Amino acid sequence: MTCQEIAAALGLEQAPASVEGVRSKMKRLTDRGWAVEPSPGRFTLAAGPAAAS
Repeated sequence: MTCQEIAAALGLEQAPASVEGVRSKMKRLTDRGWAVEPSPGRFTLAAGPAAAS
C-alpha cells in the first residue's frame, strides 16, 4: 500500500502533512522489522513473528 492509501484507510485527511506523517511512521516500522518496503513508497507487513502480533 502507498502512504496515501494507508492514510485513507486510517480515516486521515489526504493533506500532505498527514501523508508525510504516515510515511515517517511506516519508515520507522520498516527499520524495526514490522513492515517491508518492496519498492519505494509502497509498504507491506513483514513476514514472521512481528506480522503475527
